[in-house]
Amino acid sequence: MDYLENTKKEIYFGDIFMIPLFLPFEQFEDLIDYKKYRFRKDDIYAFGRLIDIDMGNCKLIEVFSYVGKIPDTPEIILRSGRMFAPVFVVGAFQKSRWRFLFGNPNYDKYRDSDYENIMFWYPAMPRIWKGGRDIGLTRQQLDELIKAGVKSTIIHGGSNIEAKIRTLLAEQGLELDYEKIVEERKNEYPKPRDTDKKLKQTIAPFRWVVENGEYSLILDAGLINQAFFEKNNLLGNGYDWEKAALAFMEENRIDSKAFRFDCEADTFSMQSSKKKALKEFALAFHEFSTDTAAFDALLREVKE
Repeated sequence: MDYLENTKKEIYFGDIFMIPLFLPFEQFEDLIDYKKYRFRKDDIYAFGRLIDIDMGNCKLIEVFSYVGKIPDTPEIILRSGRMFAPVFVVGAFQKSRWRFLFGNPNYDKYRDSDYENIMFWYPAMPRIWKGGRDIGLTRQQLDELIKAGVKSTIIHGGSNIEAKIRTLLAEQGLELDYEKIVEERKNEYPKPRDTDKKLKQTIAPFRWVVENGEYSLILDAGLINQAFFEKNNLLGNGYDWEKAALAFMEENRIDSKAFRFDCEADTFSMQSSKKKALKEFALAFHEFSTDTAAFDALLREVKE
């Protein structure tokens, strides 16, 4: 099987890039590094062109109608016309999810992409972005542009653009068997970077779990400080650890309203939807739990 070799390193306006259509949809795609991923030459790709960089370093791109294998030259791509109006994207190129293929040294964004007439409206104010300029409008003028189909300044991730392309192709009758192919290749895709790796190592034997936007701090009862619980006539189960955590919060004036407890006899467990708050508590409570004298003193207060 042939794979796509490393592509061009220096990027210029007008360069042509490929858009893979068989990668997993990722909400946090910037956590996955595709630099070493071996894209297949015989896959079907969409293709785009870099028009400009604006809106806080976001890339303004246009996507072409040609969809297929990677051609030897870009002419068939350029002749196909746009699939939809230009859009702003962020993150798609950073970790090589999308790769540049062809240069375009004679590119002129005004001539080749009608840059002067590319428009977006700002949701929070009666203004538009047009050809790199911010222009004020009356409310009526803006309403007329919106009715005419001018899009708002939404900044898209690569996954969102890929999904949009697959949807448009399906409407045209081109089914890609996306779910089937992604499932077949699931073991070859790179894995997301664990941004909490250092935290997990620091707070061990406490465990840090993330699931469906919820963060949990968990400890199996009996792993640490069991002797101090017994010394203070406590069982050292999950419920006793909850008492210790609440006492620690009260002593350090930590607002307990940000947290929920779901302890069992064999497990201490607390949750929060606020990552920063639970992370700060986890680090502080872990450090406190390793200070045996301070922990023993707290348990005496819990017992009383």
